[in-house]
Amino acid sequence: PKPEELIGKKVIIVANLRPRQMKFGLSEGMLLSGGDSEHLCLATFEGNPLPGDKVS
Repeated sequence: PKPEELIGKKVIIVANLRPRQMKFGLSEGMLLSGGDSEHLCLATFEGNPLPGDKVS
């Protein structure tokens, strides 16, 4: 997704990963998502989770 499409969404981020050089720059985390090369779905929350809540 484009960065502006993420504004206001609560997404799941896998953080504190080993830094890796990507086309756009240095990455130290990933958005949790799934799908194929044509359809990508971001993992989001419903309700009101707090930043740092555990996902299980």
